[in-house]
Amino acid sequence: MKAIRFEFLLRQYDVARMSRRKKPKGLSPLLIVVLVLLAAVGGFYGLHQNSGDTSLRTIEELDPSIYYQNANSLRGNTYKIDAEIDSALGNSPTKGRLFSVVLKKQTQSGAPVVLPVLVPTTMSSLTIQKGQHYLMKVKVIEDGLLKVEGANKP
Repeated sequence: MKAIRFEFLLRQYDVARMSRRKKPKGLSPLLIVVLVLLAAVGGFYGLHQNSGDTSLRTIEELDPSIYYQNANSLRGNTYKIDAEIDSALGNSPTKGRLFSVVLKKQTQSGAPVVLPVLVPTTMSSLTIQKGQHYLMKVKVIEDGLLKVEGANKP
């Protein structure tokens, strides 16, 4: 018996056709990358939307009764206040703008708490008007004046 020999001549288009297999259906890598990027951007935005409030979270709130008793004893300390702008008291080109503010938190007797705050010239981009509500980070400086180090609208 003679052995029969077969030869297959493969043409170029036959090889290309054989390499195409059905791909499993699922999420494409591009879609996964886009979803991960959207989640990262959303997380970043969510964490930084209230960044002003979160930076004040660990700062102690100013106790007005201690401030009124002896403001100089608080010199050098940093506090937060939740206040509404009452009126502009003065303006100095070298030191900044002086405002009176009314704290949102009233005393036990119900009387409003009015405090002086100095907005330094370094914060000149901050537009402050009467009646606006701010969460402020303040530092007690000489003569018991409260110097604003940061201010955000809630």
